[in-house]
Amino acid sequence: MSRRVEAVVDHLESAIVQGVYAPGTRLPGERALGTALGVSRATVRDALAALVSRGLLQRRHGDGTYVNDQAERQMAEVWVDMAERHPALQGDLIEFREMLESRAAELAATRHDAADRERLLAALAAVDAAYSGEDRAAQIRSDVAFHRTIAEATHNPLFAYLMNSLLRLLHEHVQLSLAGVAPHSDTARQLRVQHRALAEAILARDAERAGRQAGGHIDFVGVRLNAMRRPPARR
Repeated sequence: MSRRVEAVVDHLESAIVQGVYAPGTRLPGERALGTALGVSRATVRDALAALVSRGLLQRRHGDGTYVNDQAERQMAEVWVDMAERHPALQGDLIEFREMLESRAAELAATRHDAADRERLLAALAAVDAAYSGEDRAAQIRSDVAFHRTIAEATHNPLFAYLMNSLLRLLHEHVQLSLAGVAPHSDTARQLRVQHRALAEAILARDAERAGRQAGGHIDFVGVRLNAMRRPPARR
């Protein structure tokens, strides 16, 4: 492998690690990459081939080159299946979410930039609108997107990677926790309040409060799930 090819490989690996190209993202074409990096298309082609062989990239015939997300999808599918067959794992998921999302909120509070701020405000507006209405699918999508936006605002690629890896699992978890929530119920109102309080703490750069709000929100979800699993009392 020539030095130029190695340099392109290093550049692309760094971009993937830093989250510039997230899993499932389509890379620019060979010509565009070559122009941006000041190398020939042949050099770019060799670098891409090296990353494909390492499993970092995936070529899709007639569609381009993508950051490989197959391992993430497979892992999520395994855990979704296990959680469905073993309800006790929901408690483990709550514990993991509280650990992950509390720390993510703390980091997002100290590291978010102007672009993150705009994305978080947009995500909050979507959550607020969804929980004010009756579209359950919109509620799930907006809720998951809100938490993913916080993970991305940490500017730690591992948080974004873990959140993307668990996206389907998180989707199923949110769907389960929303079961039976009426549009204008007290639960729906509390969820709106919790998301807003979390976003406000992050935007105020109050890391301690952000972590506390995130943990409280996940605790609330855990209480709901436990109540739903509890068998009805005998008469």
